[in-house]
Amino acid sequence: MKREKITAVDGDLELSVEIWINDESRLHDYGIPRSAWFRGLRIMRKYGSEKALDELDRRAFAAFGRGNVRMSYRLRDLMIVIHAMEEDEVMPNDRVH
Repeated sequence: MKREKITAVDGDLELSVEIWINDESRLHDYGIPRSAWFRGLRIMRKYGSEKALDELDRRAFAAFGRGNVRMSYRLRDLMIVIHAMEEDEVMPNDRVH
């Protein structure tokens, strides 16, 4: 088993991910690009999670209403990132003792 820790610091916030690599585990990135994770962190730092989620939701609806589906998806990805960073949810292939 290989263990790796990735850390990024943005001002007074630190995003840290520990990865254990073996046959049964994977990092849960939800298929979202790495850049979106850092962008989500910056947005949370600037506005707080609740305000950021409300604003991203409003902008995603507006983008979809204009027919800009791609931007709507990108904004929804940021919402997923913020939710994922806030929650400590057990995933199906996580080992819990």
